[in-house]
Amino acid sequence: LSSGYAQTPALDFSQARQLAHDRVDSIKVEAAETAKRESEAKSARSLHGPKIELDSKQIWGRKTLDYGTVNLGGLIPGLHLPPIDLYHEEDIGGPRAAINAQLPIYMGGAINAKVRAADEAVYESQARTQAQRDTVDTELAQKYFAVQLARSIERLQNEMLHQQELEVRKALRFEKTGTISKLERMAVEVNRDTAKRELLTAQTNRRVAESELAGLLREESVGELKNPLFVVTEDIGTLKSWQDKALGASPVLKSVVAQRRQAEQGVTAAKAAWHPQVYAFANYNMIKHYLTIPEPDWIAGIGLKFTLWDNKDRNASIAAANSLVTKAQAAHDEARNRIQTAVQTAYLKSNEAREAYRLTDSTLSLAKENLRLREKGFSEGLSTADEVNDARTKLLAAEIARRVAAYRFVVAWAMLNAACGDMNAFEQSVTRQTNIFEY
Repeated sequence: LSSGYAQTPALDFSQARQLAHDRVDSIKVEAAETAKRESEAKSARSLHGPKIELDSKQIWGRKTLDYGTVNLGGLIPGLHLPPIDLYHEEDIGGPRAAINAQLPIYMGGAINAKVRAADEAVYESQARTQAQRDTVDTELAQKYFAVQLARSIERLQNEMLHQQELEVRKALRFEKTGTISKLERMAVEVNRDTAKRELLTAQTNRRVAESELAGLLREESVGELKNPLFVVTEDIGTLKSWQDKALGASPVLKSVVAQRRQAEQGVTAAKAAWHPQVYAFANYNMIKHYLTIPEPDWIAGIGLKFTLWDNKDRNASIAAANSLVTKAQAAHDEARNRIQTAVQTAYLKSNEAREAYRLTDSTLSLAKENLRLREKGFSEGLSTADEVNDARTKLLAAEIARRVAAYRFVVAWAMLNAACGDMNAFEQSVTRQTNIFEY
């Protein structure tokens, strides 16, 4: 491993998780959508209040009053007066400025439906944001511990090469003393060269894993990581308990529940079109100089409006809204099924990986003993170089299998907790003292 890892503080999983939450673009997108919907919900809640407008305009026009001709002489006997024409023409042009106010009293439930739908949209977006965080956390767990796995394997391969180098030196000495043949010595060198190739592969895998983690964290490179691979030894509970937890806390399920509730409010809003609307209104004319006689200084009252015929089919709108409810319910049922399946898969894989890890103990013990005997036999001329190499390769394979089993557990464990919407529990288990840790 590069000595540069020690130059900066080791990055633990909690810190890496916070970096991912702050930097991953998909989380930023969902967070921005949540902020947008929260503002929309705040705007919708004000629909219950009054709407006040200032209406200002310049008017050009005339008003004509013509009541015909009145003969006053006929009304008073003996009085001779000429007929009078009752005609008046007035210029009504001039500025107008008025304050108009309207307050909804009863809108058939349309306003309440819109407010509740906006609130549910916030809940949906918050759940989607949490679900996206859980997805990123799962990916982070895979990449963070993939680096630990790759570095661990690289260390094993590096130690393998070191041992093979020692075997080459030993073989050269034995060849000079006649203990082994030239062919045996050449076989040891071939094994050494094979170890070099395996180390190069391990180094490449480590670089790839580090690059992927750095890309997720938006970092140029990855330094030392604090938390090693681990396996939980405690009882992890039953499959049913995990499925119940997921159905109660999964953000994915919360999101589709909020979608269904929005659809139900859509039905309420569509039905409101069949109800009358009751509202209070007021008008105050600010410029009175140009007002005509019929124009009031102010006016206030209560209005009732009912749509007798709409150019939009209201029954069809209700049917469409009900279809959205049906669609949302189907999505809810599908989400429940997918969550239960995901939990079952992750639970089974977690248990399988734990058992696989446990079963590596006997294989590892056998491989160590076999290598010890083969190395001793080689020193005494009783074992061949290939037999020693085979024993060392088996030990290496057992060590790698042990670490791979731990990695498989970590990944399955992360998926299990993510499916239940509880990656905080996974984060806590990363450092739990009762775990078995692989460095």
